[in-house]
Amino acid sequence: MGGSDDTGHEYTQPIIIGTIAYYLGKKADEYHSHRWTVYARGLDGEDLTRCVKSVTFTLHPSFDEAQRVLSAPPYEVTETGWGEFDI
Repeated sequence: MGGSDDTGHEYTQPIIIGTIAYYLGKKADEYHSHRWTVYARGLDGEDLTRCVKSVTFTLHPSFDEAQRVLSAPPYEVTETGWGEFDI
């Protein structure tokens, strides 16, 4: 991602998009067997606010509020579930 600042100088900002999922164990509910997080982060924790106004994650329609718009960091959503889907 790139852009320019108030002085007209151009910059490049690497953005990491990823997911992490954890199995919650045999005692977990069958519909909530994993805890997962989807995120957008700056490389090495760099601040993204100068180039990112908001991040929208579109989850599976079975989730309440399937479209999540985050206008401030951390740009991440954590939920529980049982299957996989495209984000």
